[in-house]
Amino acid sequence: MLNLRHAILALLIILLGACSSTPQQPQSTALNLSSDSALSSIEQLIANQRYVDAENALQKIDIYSLSELEQIQFYWLSANLAVQLGRGDAAITALNAVAPGDFNQLTGLNPNAPGFLRANALHLKGEFIASARERMFLAGVLSGDEYDVNHQAIWNSLLQASDSDLESFAAKSSTQIFKGWLELALIIKRNQIDLDRQLSSLRLWQAQYDNHPAAKELPGGLDQLEEYIESKANYIALMVPLSGKLAVTGKAVRDGLFAAYYQAKQAGAQVPEIKVYDTAKSRDFWSLYKQAILDGNELIIGPLEKQYVERLQQESRLPVPTLALNYGNRDASENPSQLYQYGLAVEDEAQLAAAYARQQGYKSAIALMPKGPWGERVFKRFSDTWQAQGGQLIEAQFFNGDGDYNKVISRLFAIDDSEARARQIRRQIGVGMEFQARRRQDVDFIFVAALPKQARQIKPTLAFNFAKDIPMIATSQIYSGIPSRSKDRDLNDVIFCDIPWMLEKGPLRKQVQNLWPQAKGSLDRLYALGVDAFHLYPRLGQIKVLKYSSIQGETGSLAMDEYGQIIRTLPFAKFENGLAKKTQGYVQNVERPQGI
Repeated sequence: MLNLRHAILALLIILLGACSSTPQQPQSTALNLSSDSALSSIEQLIANQRYVDAENALQKIDIYSLSELEQIQFYWLSANLAVQLGRGDAAITALNAVAPGDFNQLTGLNPNAPGFLRANALHLKGEFIASARERMFLAGVLSGDEYDVNHQAIWNSLLQASDSDLESFAAKSSTQIFKGWLELALIIKRNQIDLDRQLSSLRLWQAQYDNHPAAKELPGGLDQLEEYIESKANYIALMVPLSGKLAVTGKAVRDGLFAAYYQAKQAGAQVPEIKVYDTAKSRDFWSLYKQAILDGNELIIGPLEKQYVERLQQESRLPVPTLALNYGNRDASENPSQLYQYGLAVEDEAQLAAAYARQQGYKSAIALMPKGPWGERVFKRFSDTWQAQGGQLIEAQFFNGDGDYNKVISRLFAIDDSEARARQIRRQIGVGMEFQARRRQDVDFIFVAALPKQARQIKPTLAFNFAKDIPMIATSQIYSGIPSRSKDRDLNDVIFCDIPWMLEKGPLRKQVQNLWPQAKGSLDRLYALGVDAFHLYPRLGQIKVLKYSSIQGETGSLAMDEYGQIIRTLPFAKFENGLAKKTQGYVQNVERPQGI
């Protein structure tokens, strides 16, 4: 069992290293170091993706004992390791510690490698336009695969930049290449809901920038846009529960989808005909599914029920493309062709929380979750991901949700053990003594999965148990989505990940809440799921085929893995003065190996 755990740990660490938030540049970063030096050993640890060992070894080196050249080597390795761990700030700090051009003193290092490393670090910091610009400077000296990867990485960064930043830089820029890239990103992002308008705007851009690098080689599959428009489904079946126990959930998804539908229609886009099927009224889902196809539907959106998604997974191939609104068996080694799975699984947020914590340099964690299947799933994903990254999970506790958090948190921080030792000492010496309980001191942060009402009691209870200074990282369930300084002031400094729909307050969300007041509560995120389902359906083929293709949606940055599962990367936020505010760019999700 121990060997199996070690094998899983090694595999997941390799996957984490392979999944930076920008495409990896095929550049040699190896140095010609003396084989018996400490820096050489650290370089080998990084090359073998033993990042935790490399970090520990770097921390033991006295920088002042190194020669000038060794200091440059030290900062180069530090910057590389920081990028591998997703720490953009630390990487930029290490790169800036060396004078411009001094990395060229390192023998064996490709002269373009520092530029690529800086571009990756800026992207990790959320400085997407700066990252893209750094790559534009490098593009002129590249060729072949290096050029292609860099070209796509420029586009990947620009797509994640905000519209306001793109507009601001485009208005100021006098450089045609830079301005052209920015305007291309703007026309694509502004016309996400209308592929026909997106194509016509793209053609106009190509005519204006006919000598631009992106006009000669359209990035992100834009050269196939016309093909996707021609093959877009004109008749769609939406299969969700509209009666029974899940009626409220199904109606929220339906209404969100139709909100996006009418937004596109009002903008002049050609929209499909959508027929809605109530999956709760049929005892045999497979028969209903086949009936939807016999009715002439060319694409299915749904089902929402997990057991029905698992039923679809039993087929070797589905008759039409199907965008399920939930995940079935996520550990299945194979999935039917034309089945795409997409949902708001909180387990994925637990995985992102572990990745975020590792980026902050935390090494030891404790966890607090509600009792029951939901809490157990969240805990398992967090625990697996955190320990696979080399983190130490010291303790975990599950609460009942009945408000008695003090007892659970006291056990979590070993306050009970501290008090028990005091009682034992009193018995041994036979006299009274003053005593102040102490919490355990080996904890870097606490991971919490809880609803807003629960979290508002948990955070003060942490302070009561001498843990006020312990960073707290949570899933999106901690945030109600309704700004309230008075209710959320006790959550100050709590970090959590959430979907852009909840953090950015876009115009469509305001329209949805005006039409359906219930969208201001716990159903809010389900409306966003429906919105993105409508935005996803015509692009399923695109993001499946193209490695670097993703969609900036209301539920995150959406890409697809090799199993047809939509992978979401999310922004993080922090409570400040009782209000949730975004803290940085997207944190990359870690791909999960199947069958484990």
